[in-house]
Amino acid sequence: MSPRTKEQNDAIREMRMKQIMHAAAQVYLEKGMQLEVRDVADKAELGYGTVYHYYKNKHMLLEDLLWDALDIAEKTIQPDGDPRDARLPRAELLCRRLLGGVMAQPSMFILLKTVADNFHHFPGNRFGKLSEEFQKRIFSPLASAVREELDAASPEITANVLFGSLIGCAALAIHHQTQAELDADRVVAMIFSGLRPREREQTW
Repeated sequence: MSPRTKEQNDAIREMRMKQIMHAAAQVYLEKGMQLEVRDVADKAELGYGTVYHYYKNKHMLLEDLLWDALDIAEKTIQPDGDPRDARLPRAELLCRRLLGGVMAQPSMFILLKTVADNFHHFPGNRFGKLSEEFQKRIFSPLASAVREELDAASPEITANVLFGSLIGCAALAIHHQTQAELDADRVVAMIFSGLRPREREQTW
């Protein structure tokens, strides 16, 4: 048997990484910071040594998981040319994409929840750069859309309220295992229907 090419090795590595990331997200939802590398190996149906080859400890694994989730989240909120989206205000569209994304991608939920919790479950100050990138790539576009469309006195606070509402809805569905019953578009429309009538009165 001939040795594998570099391209084949890269493809195998990418497949393994995706397998590990997916398993890590599932285990984190079940155990939180009690997660261990061995738990991830079991969930991924991989040998402990295989996972350990990529990640020597759970903190390295979770750090990669969060950065990977940030890339996924950034792609999720990008326009995809769907003509139905053109009829929606950008702030509402971003919220729909975010909520739909966290319901489909456990790692996205973990990222948003971790950012909302200010990384307090994680040791040290190793997530300062990730927090900055999240603000720039995810939160700032939402706050900008709120500023342009809702005429809120404090767009950042309004965006934080929206952000918290999405995380809360997702958390209820995920932890009660009712994801299939949650209609992201309907939930976001409900949130915005309550927000818009008050926009002239609010002092945020």
